[in-house]
Amino acid sequence: MVQQRERRPEWRAKFDNEGKNPFDLTGRHALVAGGAGALGRALALALAEAGADVSLTTLHDDAAEEAAANAILSECRALGRRGEVRRFDLANPQAVAAAVDSLETAVAPIAILVNAAYNANIKPVVDASLADWERELSRNVTTVFAASQTLASRMLARGYGRIINLVSILHDRGIPNCAIFGASQGAVLGFTKSAALEWVRGGVTVNAIGLGHYEGVPGPQNDETAHAALLRWIPVARLGQPEDVQGALVYLASNEAGFMNGEVFMVDGALAVHA
Repeated sequence: MVQQRERRPEWRAKFDNEGKNPFDLTGRHALVAGGAGALGRALALALAEAGADVSLTTLHDDAAEEAAANAILSECRALGRRGEVRRFDLANPQAVAAAVDSLETAVAPIAILVNAAYNANIKPVVDASLADWERELSRNVTTVFAASQTLASRMLARGYGRIINLVSILHDRGIPNCAIFGASQGAVLGFTKSAALEWVRGGVTVNAIGLGHYEGVPGPQNDETAHAALLRWIPVARLGQPEDVQGALVYLASNEAGFMNGEVFMVDGALAVHA
């Protein structure tokens, strides 16, 4: 009888008391793109607490966003991490490439990309303009394309990378006044799944964290009436907090997630499975 050999990658630490943490990100440089808001702060701190050096970019070429990103960076540095902030328009591929060059020179090669841009234009379709439509796609989709394309080429050359996108539950579920936002989220999901197949043989995985309705995050929940209705509708009877995504992010960014690719890790209070 042929003995079956366990297929355990060499980097895999056992889940025991040897003092090894399989979710340790020490030595990795993570970029939180468009991460100047409450959600970006939670994501950046989770990566820093797991051991990663963390850099951030703004979503717009905006001084207030730059200041917010630097405040987040200060919290990461207080944990002993390195990192930088870059201010530019994240939908501009040339600016993205220049920023990545600068960050990799100043800190280290980027092994983890978190696409944290999350803009929500909430209005009826009949009241929306073509400019509204184009802005929503630019902020939520073009940003993901530009950052992912730039980093993937470098990650593939190095044979390793983790790309994690944020996607709203509205990629799959309709809600009044959210058609433009929902369309942009569907595009992010489609990009995630196809890019995952293109890059995985080169050691780069692409996954998404599926978000429900969160406090302090753009979306329909910021309307007072919608907020009250959602509290009744969400099975766990509360809105999410930005910190609720931290565990999922660290897992997807870790070596342990090497067999996880093209998936949506839902963190939504069971809203997606609610009838």
